[in-house]
Amino acid sequence: MLILTASDIFAAEIIHHKIHVRLSPAENSISVTDEVKLPAGSDSAEFSLRNGLTVKASGAELILLDTSAAGHLRHYRINRLPADGKVQLSYEGKIVPGQTKGPFDMPESVLSTENVYLDKRSAWLPDFNGHPLQTFSLQVKAPQNWQIISQGKRRKVAGVYLFDMQQPQDDVYLLGGPYQRFSKNHHGIEIVVYLYQADTTLAEKYLQTSADYIDMYGDWIGRYPYAKFAVVENRWQTGYGMPSFTLLGSRVIRLPFILNTSLPHEILHNWWGNGVYIDYSKGNWSEGLTAYMSDHFNSEQQGKGSEYRRKALERYANFAAEHGDFARTDFRSRHDEASQAIGYSKSLMLFHMLRTMAGNDDFNNSIRQFWQRYQFKYASFTDVIEQLYPASDNNDHDNNNGYRSFIEQWLNRTGAPEISLDKVSVDKLNDDYLLTIKISQQQHGPAYQMQIPLEVTLQGKTQTVREKLFLTEKNNLITLKYKQKPLAVTLDPDYDVFRLLHANERPASLGRLFGAKKQLLVMPAKATAEQIKAWQRLAATWSSLYNNVELIYDNELDKEMKAVADGTAVWLLGWNNELLKNLQEIFTSQDLASTSATFSSALSPALSAHTVTIDGQQLHADKHALVLLDADNSRTPLGFIGADDPEVIALLARKLPHYSSYAVLAFELPEVKNSIKQHLPVLKSPMVWKPGHL
Repeated sequence: MLILTASDIFAAEIIHHKIHVRLSPAENSISVTDEVKLPAGSDSAEFSLRNGLTVKASGAELILLDTSAAGHLRHYRINRLPADGKVQLSYEGKIVPGQTKGPFDMPESVLSTENVYLDKRSAWLPDFNGHPLQTFSLQVKAPQNWQIISQGKRRKVAGVYLFDMQQPQDDVYLLGGPYQRFSKNHHGIEIVVYLYQADTTLAEKYLQTSADYIDMYGDWIGRYPYAKFAVVENRWQTGYGMPSFTLLGSRVIRLPFILNTSLPHEILHNWWGNGVYIDYSKGNWSEGLTAYMSDHFNSEQQGKGSEYRRKALERYANFAAEHGDFARTDFRSRHDEASQAIGYSKSLMLFHMLRTMAGNDDFNNSIRQFWQRYQFKYASFTDVIEQLYPASDNNDHDNNNGYRSFIEQWLNRTGAPEISLDKVSVDKLNDDYLLTIKISQQQHGPAYQMQIPLEVTLQGKTQTVREKLFLTEKNNLITLKYKQKPLAVTLDPDYDVFRLLHANERPASLGRLFGAKKQLLVMPAKATAEQIKAWQRLAATWSSLYNNVELIYDNELDKEMKAVADGTAVWLLGWNNELLKNLQEIFTSQDLASTSATFSSALSPALSAHTVTIDGQQLHADKHALVLLDADNSRTPLGFIGADDPEVIALLARKLPHYSSYAVLAFELPEVKNSIKQHLPVLKSPMVWKPGHL
């Protein structure tokens, strides 16, 4: 495989493909003629193409070089190119799904009577070495009842689909199937929805919501870069964003919350990732910036920005900090919870800190300038930071120590600052009060150079005072002067800084168990054969997600759980689990002002009776499946899944990973529809000081 350096990418000439395609889905076959315009004056060129396609060249000599080690690609050289660089390649063959599958179990290539999906991974189009970007025109002949989708706006002439894409692209997509098509024109942009079954109500929701978000992001960043935007239903449960369209699974597309969560995220990718391309050699910045300007922004508009950031920090702490961490510049794509915690959560916090440093107006201006400078070009993580980092007097980043340390510690360094509010004192000096704060950085390695907010409550003042503190050492002693007496302080009250949360800032959550070094799943030895199979399938599903699962029977674990190793989280599975009877011995009594549904000695009899009361509502095992956690996070993380029906267990196996920030869940039976979901509060934050608190 050819690896391009950043200099290769930026120096490469853009080539043009003139593509004619005939699809024969019943035979799984494709026939392609591709007239390629290479740089004039080239003597030769090399490309790769899918193995199994018979290829010939007109106007040049074609030589087969080799076949890739995996066997899915063939590498060719074209010699004796004409002076104008134009060569015609003709090839045909069957598209048979290979062993390789992407996320959501979707094959890398599909051509059947149900649909077609081809992209760069499919190697259906010649991929020329040293030319990562191309423009193209595309003509596709397909079955009469099919719709065809690719980048850009389409035309249909005499049964042939025509696409013309003059903006440089890093991939060429070919999708299609027997879709129902819905469309509207919105300020010159064609908005389209493709569904397998006609559903006017659903289509109208996506048409209007897409138009609204395109307008919002266009005003924020710059005009939407494509002639159309399409929402395309997929048979696999995907959530992909491609240039000018998104591919959403048939179940996903019908979830009501997708319209204001996944949809804006995928629309925004038309600017970040599909409008400005990613220089992967220096890290994938696109997912973090997209998550920040879509998911985080939507939460912020609802007054939930600080909670969103706390969850982002919690995700990092649960899944990456202890045994999956790496530098932001090493993130390429999401493939597990740890990579998602870094590429999305850890990175979006970086952009939030930049916005906090620069201020909203300057940050937004820099975002627009970045778009104008890099649209349809490659950009590295450093390029993004260089544009967004607050300007200094001379704006010379090479000679700006603050900029250089920012790049080094936030992009290239693994880990996170561990901030501790060690000591606070208030002293009277003449007519003033002196607030002295000792803040330390507990992480291994050198101190981070960082700005952190402090909120101060003053006697007689209804409004708190916000300060910006600059930490430069592992131990920092800071004194502030006020006319009124300080009554309380909170360090980083709104989670504005990327840092490793203290254990007491991370109330019990499913994510804390999922992200443990090991998950020990304990199922009842007295369970039926079908129940055991269901728990085994749940364990297999979670093992594929988290790679830390061990399944045992309840008679293999001592009732005090003394054999449980550090770093292990325990799940008690099923209402007939023997260890439920021992909860009164396992747990001491708790004084928690949170919810009656957390484990406690008082709850043990209720669990034994298969009945739990949450917020005054009595829930019984025959009508509800329950998930409860031990609220005391100083102990071994412990959870309980109250379910016995194998079909219910199967649905919970798939659903629960989507509730990782919650601690209390109830699902109505038999539909397994969520009816209760609760977070546990942060009861005593170590980042808060009041007299007698620290």
